[in-house]
Amino acid sequence: MSDQINDKPATSEGHKARRGAGFWALWGGVGAVALIAASGGAGWIFLNKVDLGGFVARRATAALGRTVQVGSLHVTPGRWLKVEIANARLANIPGGTGPDMVRVGRLAAEVKASSLLHGPMLVRHVAISDVYVMVERTPQRLPNWRFGKQAEAGAKPAASHPPAGPDDRSSYPTALDVAVQNGEVIYRTAHGSEFRTTLKTVTLQTDGADKPVHLAVDGAYNDTPVTMTATMQPFSILRQTKTPYGIDMEAKSGDMTITFKGTATDPINADGIKGVVTFNSPTSRPMMQIAGLPAQQDIAMQMSGQFEHEGDLWSVTQGKGMVKDNPMTITLMRLVEGDHGKPDHVTADIAFSQLNLNEFLSHQKSVNPSETDIPLTVDSAPDPLIDAHLSVKQLSYNVLHFSNMTLAASVKPGTVAVDMLALDYLGASLKASGKIEGADKGAAHVGAAVNVSGADIEKLRQALGFGPVPIAGRVDMQMRADATQKTLNAAVHAADVAAAVSMINGSLDRKVIGLVSADLRMLFNKPKGMTPVSCMLGVVSSRGGVGQALPLRIRTGDGTVAANARFDLNRKWFDLTFGSQASTTGRFALDIPVRVSGSFSSPMVRPASWSAEGRAMMAQTDRLNVLPAGVKEFALKNACYRVVGK
Repeated sequence: MSDQINDKPATSEGHKARRGAGFWALWGGVGAVALIAASGGAGWIFLNKVDLGGFVARRATAALGRTVQVGSLHVTPGRWLKVEIANARLANIPGGTGPDMVRVGRLAAEVKASSLLHGPMLVRHVAISDVYVMVERTPQRLPNWRFGKQAEAGAKPAASHPPAGPDDRSSYPTALDVAVQNGEVIYRTAHGSEFRTTLKTVTLQTDGADKPVHLAVDGAYNDTPVTMTATMQPFSILRQTKTPYGIDMEAKSGDMTITFKGTATDPINADGIKGVVTFNSPTSRPMMQIAGLPAQQDIAMQMSGQFEHEGDLWSVTQGKGMVKDNPMTITLMRLVEGDHGKPDHVTADIAFSQLNLNEFLSHQKSVNPSETDIPLTVDSAPDPLIDAHLSVKQLSYNVLHFSNMTLAASVKPGTVAVDMLALDYLGASLKASGKIEGADKGAAHVGAAVNVSGADIEKLRQALGFGPVPIAGRVDMQMRADATQKTLNAAVHAADVAAAVSMINGSLDRKVIGLVSADLRMLFNKPKGMTPVSCMLGVVSSRGGVGQALPLRIRTGDGTVAANARFDLNRKWFDLTFGSQASTTGRFALDIPVRVSGSFSSPMVRPASWSAEGRAMMAQTDRLNVLPAGVKEFALKNACYRVVGK
């Protein structure tokens, strides 16, 4: 995100500035006062009587270019110098949310005097309380964490430069024990969004510079309780700048547990991190609360993988996990933080062996799967941008079950693009592409092109609730659909559809040809068996599930059937008029049209009316609807297209 704190100094001289005002205010102030004490001679005895707060505040103000106030600062001499600071403040920038960027109520520490001469500094009994830190950008996008020459650059991006590398940690002090109480750290974006971390207690402890370091944090993020424990390598390893620093961490919030075991090449700035991360949450509610999203249902989640963070790049690879009993494999999950004013960019490549969307989209377990729906929402300025590749071996949505699903989709400003959707359904292969674009009144426009191949007629008629049909074989289809609605189900029901359906090498019951042609020979010898279909073509147009098939033609060796159909998928009703072409039937055929109409499951069959309406319907079979280019090209390839009008 453009407002995240990821600024890097433009030159190598800026390395130390990256450690932050809090770090240098603590150790710089303590070190300066201790050196004065060590060189004070006779003043050493009376040093604890002197308040050095004003002196240190003036020096810090001059160094940072921003007002620093220190209520009091006292040093008590001895083998361990005792330093106490009260009511320290660092001013915010003009236009900031409040007057202070940093406030520290009390800071006390003991510094081993000899370590000031020989280094590195050794401190103990560090106690800090009542800490407040506000990190923010003003509405003019000025960051408050820049000081001196960096502050003069304002919000302008730093000039391009080679990576500066991690801080020089060779003189980093050893802190034997540190305790922080009552802290609050707030990050505020230029748009006014706040991310608040509350620190009830923070403790750090080690038995020496060559002993492991133990860290414990008890606090909250955006009012959601969070605890963290970590075991880290000794300070002696931390001071080896070119050696990755080992960290073993566990964080908990409610039923959510996150662990990390790995290294960091720049631990002071939490950068150059590599290791194994695991995530487990039986409900996912703490994660949703931390993200500020409503938790409408419990979703059990488990995940593990290789985690990396380097500069603006965050990624998880080689991941495996489970989402609500749906096993998944994570090839890649990557976040690239955006530059100033630009969104983040997420790339994902995830595979599921099975995925039941009804479990995620139905807010109540008792909800019928047929009521599952997906809202169509499009953001004009999405953050992050998304490029996702998803594959599922077995997919359930609503009452439908698909296999071998592959999806490549992206989220861009004002658009959700489906670059490729492929799946198998009822033995057929479907490939589609399309876009979802923002529209008025909270709706979205959906436009999709669909190509279906190898759909079995028998399986389709059973899925649609049709009665037995006298035709067998597999059909191909090319379709274009458009709708402007608020949900996916509403878009499917209300879509404007133009489609062409084609079949080659199917078969048709010979009785149909005899019935359609009214062949007199059927009075004495009813035909048996199936006759091969050399071609079939149906052109369908509909709006809101109500439409017409015009023309509909089937060519066989026993004759050619032409038809016209009207249908209403909402009522499961249709009205079909069909007849044979006289030029393709025998001398005993009367070629009287037949009408089949009624419900899908139990239609009525009777001779077609010779009314003006009936004749007009039959005449329409010699005319093609206006088709979208892709659908028309598909229809042109069918041999039955060329017999229209003959």
